[in-house]
Amino acid sequence: MKYEVMKDCVIERVARRKGEIIEVTEDVVGLMGIGRIIPASEPEIKVDRSVGLETSDETPKKRTRKTK
Repeated sequence: MKYEVMKDCVIERVARRKGEIIEVTEDVVGLMGIGRIIPASEPEIKVDRSVGLETSDETPKKRTRKTK
């Protein structure tokens, strides 16, 4: 399983920087207990839901300022 490093530390005899995504094989519970690592989340796939996409048939409505 992949983990994200939360604080600079040495894991498995290698210096790790904050924000690195690593795969740890030993002492996972201990490192999580002292707050050095957390489980890494998968990046979310963003869906573009905007109006007027190239695949959309509708064009966006234009709003104009009303005259006085």
